[in-house]
Amino acid sequence: MGTNCRDYQVKLNCGQETILLERRGCNGRLDLAARLLKKLDGRVDALGLGGANFNYNLGSRCYPCPVGRYLARQVKETPLVDGSGWKQWVEPRAIDQLAFLPPGSRALVVSVLDRFWLARALQAAGYPVLAGDAAFGLKLPLGFPLSTFMILGYLTMPLLAHLPLGYLYPLGHDQEKSHPHYHHLFARVKIIAGDWHFIRRHLPISLTGKVVITSGTTPGDRELLRQRGAAWLLATTPVFEGFSPAANAMEAMLVALGAAAPQYPALAGKLGWLPSLYCLQK
Repeated sequence: MGTNCRDYQVKLNCGQETILLERRGCNGRLDLAARLLKKLDGRVDALGLGGANFNYNLGSRCYPCPVGRYLARQVKETPLVDGSGWKQWVEPRAIDQLAFLPPGSRALVVSVLDRFWLARALQAAGYPVLAGDAAFGLKLPLGFPLSTFMILGYLTMPLLAHLPLGYLYPLGHDQEKSHPHYHHLFARVKIIAGDWHFIRRHLPISLTGKVVITSGTTPGDRELLRQRGAAWLLATTPVFEGFSPAANAMEAMLVALGAAAPQYPALAGKLGWLPSLYCLQK
């Protein structure tokens, strides 16, 4: 569902296996995404769906995402994943690398519904989480403590889950547009975490000293963070030939290699695919 401007193709040697990882953006076109999934079904070892999750996750509850569920129904043979397995089993391990931050450093998670497990890990590690879903998804200039957001989410998600995906999340070429907003939310935190397209779309001019936790970046994206003054990038996916794949691509590769969700951390560790910390201001 993303822009094809960010497409890539990488061949990876994974021990006795070789994987061809390919990203194909559909420029936000649901019809094109559906046709592409049907075309690839049964012809590849695994498929990763980007730009639309199967569910919005909040605590032990999940709320179906209509677009994600519709696209999932187009695939009959090939395993299809949306990255939630990587986000749940691997991504929270990134928090172990934040020990250099002062206790109590605050974190903005731009969409807890997309990164609940990362938000929970940050909170548990002593980094109070500010949920940005109301601002980044609903265009309301509000941020809520994680506990408050969860209560509000339980009350409203049965209705909000049915909002059009294009209203909630940048699709296609909108992912390349910048609309700096919510400076007051960025200014309140040391850590900015979550989906890169949400972050990039509203990136403030100054990120001096901040830590960004995300995936799916390109060399140009990382240069942008450096120019804005960000001190560290904690990449939750590895960098292959300059590209950091999104969570759905990483999960698809693990599935293609035969792993089930609880086995993701062990296999990712064996392959050297665990989250890595990069200094941006050398």
